[in-house]
Amino acid sequence: MSGPASTVVRYLPRTRPEWEREADVVVVGSGAAGLAAALAAAGRRRRVLLLTKEEVGGGSTPLAQGGLAAAIGAGDDRRLHERDTVTAGAGLCEPDAVAALVAAAPAEIARLARYGARLERTALHLEGGHSRHRIVTAGGDAIGREVHRVLRAALLKSQAEVLTGCVVLDLLTDHRGSVGGVLVGLAGGNGELRVGTVRARAVVLATGGFGQAYATTTNPAGVTGDGLALAARAGAELRDLEFVQFHPTVLWQEAAAGQCPLLTEALRGAGAVLVDAAGQPVMAGRHPLGDLAPRDVVAAAMQQRMGLASHLWLDATGLGRAVLERDFPTVTALCRARGIASTR
Repeated sequence: MSGPASTVVRYLPRTRPEWEREADVVVVGSGAAGLAAALAAAGRRRRVLLLTKEEVGGGSTPLAQGGLAAAIGAGDDRRLHERDTVTAGAGLCEPDAVAALVAAAPAEIARLARYGARLERTALHLEGGHSRHRIVTAGGDAIGREVHRVLRAALLKSQAEVLTGCVVLDLLTDHRGSVGGVLVGLAGGNGELRVGTVRARAVVLATGGFGQAYATTTNPAGVTGDGLALAARAGAELRDLEFVQFHPTVLWQEAAAGQCPLLTEALRGAGAVLVDAAGQPVMAGRHPLGDLAPRDVVAAAMQQRMGLASHLWLDATGLGRAVLERDFPTVTALCRARGIASTR
């Protein structure tokens, strides 16, 4: 298992753990899923311990730019949102899961607002696969940062405890295979792990996927598949591993490797166009929604058009400086830091 991204760790097996803790619920991971699970358990007066490799502020959630989808706009409804989601899923969605998602979305948006999230819920944006403007934004293109800010603040005000700088090495199981806690390594200053155990009635794995299996990815360094490996070793059935969260448009430069910044889908929703080196549109004639086709369709078209080329272009010059700086400050700043004039 990999430890915190900035630390090289060595797991030195010992005959017995050096420390022990107990909790009702252990949550592994501090992205939106882990924070929400910990808050839910703490709200039911459970003793909660959240374990994270980094400080409670890392992970994938703060990197999300575009927004949250919910059928809250005029002329929109849950059935339309459900239909769009199933269509974008190309027949692979679980209908009950989609129904639950779209039904709960408006209330979850309202919950985030009650936590203090500064959300734009009136001027909704458009993203790929959607037939209506239903994307709730924050800070233009900083929804992930805002969602993580309010969830983190709520967790730190709760009774839940947080243990940072640690990596879960294994799940503790009894002779029947029931999970009763986790084996944890705390990274020390000398690069070694102090190994201990946390006994718990329930363990929640909210560790993200395995994006770092790819040479170039939008996933942060800590997304290394740890939770999937833990679950598999404990005998859990792993499903749908072929579905890896990715983003088809990233800010790529020569010799790019590892994590690259994503370029939000909302850019295409606002009118940006994917083009090849000759300036020809990539998505023309490929799908009725053009540049706003579902991600898998866009990614496949990009791959085919690239051929042996190293990259494509996302032409956002038609949006104009005012729109780019107002609605996409994160992207504009990323470009500026790399010497790219997004308006030109």
